[in-house]
Amino acid sequence: MQSNNGKSRTRRRTAKEHGPDPVDVHVGQRLRIGRELAGLTQTGIGKELGMSFQVVQKYEQGEIRISASRLYQLAQLLAKPVSYFFEGLESAATNAAPPPEQGIVRREIELVRAFRSIDNPEVQQRLLLLMRDVGERQSA
Repeated sequence: MQSNNGKSRTRRRTAKEHGPDPVDVHVGQRLRIGRELAGLTQTGIGKELGMSFQVVQKYEQGEIRISASRLYQLAQLLAKPVSYFFEGLESAATNAAPPPEQGIVRREIELVRAFRSIDNPEVQQRLLLLMRDVGERQSA
C-alpha cells in the first residue's frame, strides 16, 4: 500500500480479515471468567451497563474490542481492578492456545463460588486443607 509521500505502509490488521486480536480474545476470556465467578449472566451485565447480552457475548469472544471506559465499568461491576483483564497476557502471547487443563473450567468456577459463599473462616480453612490433602494423594 502506498501513501501520498511514496513510502509503503503495512496493511492495517482487521478482525474481518485476520480474526480477533489475541489481546481482545484474552481480555474477553477474563471477562467471562470474572462474570461467572461473580455469578452474573451476560444478560445481567448487559442490563447493568445498558447494552444487549449479544454485545457482552461478542466482548467475551473477542469479536469486538472493549473500550477503556467500558473496561473500567466492567471492572467496577465485577469488583476487580482493570489490570485483572490483562493478567496472564504474557503467557497467553507465547502460547496461542493453552491446553484445556490450564484454563479454568465451569466446575472450578462453581467450586470457587461455593467456597466464597461459606461465611465461616474455620470451615473454609478445613475445606482448603482437605482439598490439598486429596490433591497430594492423587499426585503421589
